[in-house]
Amino acid sequence: MTDFIKYHVQRGHLLKVPENMLNDFGDGDCYLVDTGPVIYLWCGSTASVDERFIGAVTSVWRDQDRKGAARLVTVEARSEPPEFLELFGGKINITDQDTEGILKKVILEKHEFKLFRLNIVGGVHLFIEVPRSKESLKSDDVYILDTFDQIYIWRGSTSSGHEKFHAMLIARRYDYERAGAQNIILVEDGEETKEFLAALE
Repeated sequence: MTDFIKYHVQRGHLLKVPENMLNDFGDGDCYLVDTGPVIYLWCGSTASVDERFIGAVTSVWRDQDRKGAARLVTVEARSEPPEFLELFGGKINITDQDTEGILKKVILEKHEFKLFRLNIVGGVHLFIEVPRSKESLKSDDVYILDTFDQIYIWRGSTSSGHEKFHAMLIARRYDYERAGAQNIILVEDGEETKEFLAALE
């Protein structure tokens, strides 16, 4: 097991990178490598301005959750500091391959329970996997609990209508990608069902 989590910045979302792909970095992509004390934003040489911006905003957002305790470091491709490379055994693989299709296939095929947080910051939609626990739920955001067969949308009491709307769009996209195999269930803040709480644990 690694002592960090690596995320791929993908179309305004953060997607957790599988263990067997941790050393692979696409030159046209951005990644967040979260060690806890340090949050690295790695940017490929051909990464878009949008990806860089979303990665930077998300780094700050995650740091705010820790009350500014994390150190934020931007890493440019092929100029990685030694402490960053040490996380990956001293070497990373920079490729021209587009990781989006590969990651999407891996995530959809694994029937794991996952909790995602949806937040809109400055017009940017951030959709990020968070630890699957009740402690992750914050009343100013909307969350999607994906159990593959059921998709729960938990709506925080002070979340915006825009966030609630986009959570439904995301849930419906899941439903479409899996050929309508899921039920979409709305859960209001403070009105959690036993089934939802059980799935969250």
